Amino acid sequence: MTNVFYLVLRRMRVPLIIVTIVYTVCTSVLALVPGVDANGQPTPGMGLFHAFYVISYTGTTIGFGEIPVPYSGAQRLWLTVSIYATVIGWSFSIVNLLALLQDPGFQNAVRSARFNNHIRGMREPFYIVAGCGETGAMVCHGLDRVGLRFVIIEPDPVRFEELRLEQFSFDPPMARSDASQADSLIAAGLLKPNCRGVMALAPADETNLDIAVNVGMLRRGLPTLARIQETDMDTAHGVFLNDIVVNPFERFAEHLVSAIIAPERYLAREILTGLPGMPLPEAHHPPAGHWVMCGYGRFGHAITEALRAFGLTVSVIDHSHYDGGQQVDIKGRGTEPGVLAAAGIEHANGIVAGHRDDRRNLAIAAHARELNPDIFIVTRQNQRSSAPLFEAFEGDLAMEPSKLVAREFLAVITTPLLARYLAYLRNQDEPVCSQLVTKLSTLRPGYVPETWSLVMNEPTAPAVVRQIREGVEVTVGHLMADPRHESEPLWLKPLVHARDDKTMINPGKGLRLAEGDEVLFVGSAEARRRQEFTLVNDTMLTFVITGEDRSSGGLLWRWMTQRRAHSAARS
Repeated sequence: MTNVFYLVLRRMRVPLIIVTIVYTVCTSVLALVPGVDANGQPTPGMGLFHAFYVISYTGTTIGFGEIPVPYSGAQRLWLTVSIYATVIGWSFSIVNLLALLQDPGFQNAVRSARFNNHIRGMREPFYIVAGCGETGAMVCHGLDRVGLRFVIIEPDPVRFEELRLEQFSFDPPMARSDASQADSLIAAGLLKPNCRGVMALAPADETNLDIAVNVGMLRRGLPTLARIQETDMDTAHGVFLNDIVVNPFERFAEHLVSAIIAPERYLAREILTGLPGMPLPEAHHPPAGHWVMCGYGRFGHAITEALRAFGLTVSVIDHSHYDGGQQVDIKGRGTEPGVLAAAGIEHANGIVAGHRDDRRNLAIAAHARELNPDIFIVTRQNQRSSAPLFEAFEGDLAMEPSKLVAREFLAVITTPLLARYLAYLRNQDEPVCSQLVTKLSTLRPGYVPETWSLVMNEPTAPAVVRQIREGVEVTVGHLMADPRHESEPLWLKPLVHARDDKTMINPGKGLRLAEGDEVLFVGSAEARRRQEFTLVNDTMLTFVITGEDRSSGGLLWRWMTQRRAHSAARS
């Protein structure tokens, strides 16, 4: 708060001096002006204490009256002068105070002071989100949904005010500053030991690069998740080994090719990296054959190169790159008459509308559907506000860069082991992926299931750790059992087991756990809640291991025991 007090003292120095002088002069003169007694005889002045008392209630317009005796004419004359002088002094001070409160510099100082106090008081693990546009807002809501804290740095004043209206479960610290400056990152808590990582989501790739470099120099080893769109900047991020770079255009191109080659594998990845509680993604089967690419910017480059690398033929339509020596077949944007027909749209298997303008992409897609009703349509959605238009069009596959990056970052942050499972999934054939999709779809019918990691330590699984230390064999299957009915499994599936540097994919139920192990599960929210009872309650863990109730337990345990007995009686 040092800057706040400094601004107050500097801006209010003259008004405070004026008020002080007015009160000093009015009090001193009134103390010396002779008065009169009850008989009308002159008396000495009332003194400093009584004079200050009279000026205090006179200057504040309270007005107690002439006490204890009526004043003399000289006292009334001076009090009249004092009334106007103190009112003018207070009015001048109040006007300056209001101007100070509305001053942008003072508001920034107060905001910075609150931000710094909030950062100093944070004890929970948190992430720094540098740049909170559409992608950043999705990431923040995803972190908030899983109970992770975050700090926002946003330089745009309009966007900053919009973020203050976002509904989060807690009030996140927000700073209106440039995250590419080292001081901004330090003020946001970069050097605090409970800072778990930085997400660089600024609109400009250069800013994200600066953020990654600053983090790498100030906190070497701290993960940095950066969004970039220029391919030639990837190597710059690779200097720091903990950087995770996501290029939304190249990543979507990989997904599109994956959907063509192995649609079941693509669907499994979409489910595993989806936001929990959202509707299950639809199965897409993009066809092989001839494709038409509208727009040859960074997105168009990535899509065209990926499709051609797979052996597909692509006709590229673009206006600005046609005369620049690029691999553009037809000059145009795709909305002009005859351009799509010249690209062979009547016989094409798929089309990608990949311009930066959402309405242009929708116009291209609608025209392509008129010319070829069976064509597979991929549209690029740039703004979240355009979602109702794309939903009304009902295209086959939409690419939303902000959503793709947000999902990728959240998957890495919330479940680090998931990356290992996705790497394993990349090498699996379609029958295996189809079985996985069927299993994932039944865990939480109609909705994307949750993924979570469990570490066998005292904070997360105290009951399991105590049993392991006593020599009791605890397996993965015990964590999959329903604590209400030990013979019934929970609606979840173990994906990865990690111990030291060793990783096991799809661990079996008989795998014995050791202290420090980490297990990645996927399942319903209800299954996760029931599993937590087993992790922290010794009685429930003993029950799922042995099937015996060795303790009368508390009210909850007795209620569950009675419920099991009633269920057994009905069966």
